Amino acid sequence: MNGKDRISKKRLYYEGLKQAIVMPLPEEFNRNLVEIFQDEEIEEDIKETLRLWKEVEGPFCDAIVYVHNNRFLVARKETVVNGNGETPFMMPDEIFNILRTLLITTVMEFLAFLRISSGEKAKLLECVENDDKTGFVSLLESTQCDTTALAKLCANCEDNSSTGVEMKDDDITYYLDYMVDFLDKEGGNNNKKMLEALRRLQPSIETIIDDDSDETLKRYFADFRHFLETDLATNLHYYWDWYDDFTLKEHNLIEPILENPLAASLIEHCREEYEKAQQPQTAKFFTLPDDFFDWQHKSNTPKEYFYMDDTLKKKGVKTFEGLINWIADKGYIADNNEVKALFAYRLTGRCRPKDEDLPVIEWRGKNNKPYELIYIVRYFSDRGDYKKMKRFFNGPKWVKDRDSSYADSADSEFRLRLSDLYPEACKFRK
Repeated sequence: MNGKDRISKKRLYYEGLKQAIVMPLPEEFNRNLVEIFQDEEIEEDIKETLRLWKEVEGPFCDAIVYVHNNRFLVARKETVVNGNGETPFMMPDEIFNILRTLLITTVMEFLAFLRISSGEKAKLLECVENDDKTGFVSLLESTQCDTTALAKLCANCEDNSSTGVEMKDDDITYYLDYMVDFLDKEGGNNNKKMLEALRRLQPSIETIIDDDSDETLKRYFADFRHFLETDLATNLHYYWDWYDDFTLKEHNLIEPILENPLAASLIEHCREEYEKAQQPQTAKFFTLPDDFFDWQHKSNTPKEYFYMDDTLKKKGVKTFEGLINWIADKGYIADNNEVKALFAYRLTGRCRPKDEDLPVIEWRGKNNKPYELIYIVRYFSDRGDYKKMKRFFNGPKWVKDRDSSYADSADSEFRLRLSDLYPEACKFRK
């Protein structure tokens, strides 16, 4: 690719980002909004909620989704395709629905993983460009090719605002049901907040479909406002987490959205919460003695602990503290210092708690299965024993065949965190 091609590709990318921020809406939908804003009988808080969505939450979240789907995801496409995570099942029409929301160059990158002729790929691309779902589905089915890689990439794409705007009433209720189930399985603090917001919004949406009384409408917009504020906060956290990975031009296009007076106090509150979360909480932050790794094992029974390898010791006590606090903060174990101390002992055999009968630790892993715990024992323990693990931990449904696929998948937050802490040990000893 020569310099002119690169410039053209960049220009196309940034034009697409500008378009995402504008958040184009169907003409009829826009007309309805204008009528609402001009109707003096409609309460101002309802109008303000709609303006918050149209001017701030929608454009900002669509911008974040655009960058994630068309740049971040494209940059790690090989990792996503070759990862060991769960392989999604997608029908051709579902794949099309996602591809049509992407930049055409991104669609080209995704279609490149299909093992079909270049002519067939060109025809599929043309169908996406022309919004021809029927032609796309027919052609993809006729090729009988393996769509696993394409489905993995599409499954990692985020939805933008067009997803909800284009849905009929019944579709929205089914979509919300899917999102609740998805967030419930994913876990994580931000997902938990979104899950709560969606569960609060669900009954309001289902009620308003058949009942548009003033009381129902007021309740719906109160719940919708709560959802908007939660979604905005979630995307703000993502933006601030990956701030340095956004380009200067992306920042220049995105930042003006956040200067809207409608969201000034809300964004300030989100920033305060975000910065507070970056600092350890004195009351709950777990610490270990500086000579922790010099302590001798306090038990005469070697089977009382996993015994983590020397990677931990090389990285130091503070790194180990950080790991334990992160695991607790993410909800894998209870966030109290007694449990954290017991967890540190179970992993290393050092600093045995005083209680004679040590309790088991409740592990709250992904999908109620201990993928992440198996990951730790599998890759970091010199004496990892899966049968022993069942005695030390309680709660999850144990995975057969020592499966840690969720935790060691390419896009796993758990794996990425441990890779940051212990890159040497993450070279995947088998």
